[in-house]
Amino acid sequence: GLSTTESVLKLIGLLFLFVLIIIACYFTTRFVAGRQLGQRAKISNFKAMDVFRISQNKYLQLMKIGRKYIVLAVCKDTITVIAELDEEDIVSSESATGTSFKDILHKMSKNKEDSAPSKFPDFKNTDDRQD
Repeated sequence: GLSTTESVLKLIGLLFLFVLIIIACYFTTRFVAGRQLGQRAKISNFKAMDVFRISQNKYLQLMKIGRKYIVLAVCKDTITVIAELDEEDIVSSESATGTSFKDILHKMSKNKEDSAPSKFPDFKNTDDRQD
């Protein structure tokens, strides 16, 4: 009798506590997300435009900083500026014409091929160029 009733009451109490914790987590998450969105809505000169993953801890990131577009190599412990692009080199999602960030980097590396070896050896040359 009595121990079974106590066990059921403890179980109901624990379930009630669990539901309260889940509700508290939900509202806390909404509050924190709302604050972060509010901070992001402020005028910022930094905007992440695109990310290209090279390997597990290595990325190429296209950032708009002010009016400039910068390509960064982001590794585990370092960030290196790879190139600065002009606005006409950038293809946004609104005006996408099939050119990807990878294609832009390929064009950049192709332009530098004449003076130096390519920094992007993984990109295949798809042109029918004759050397």
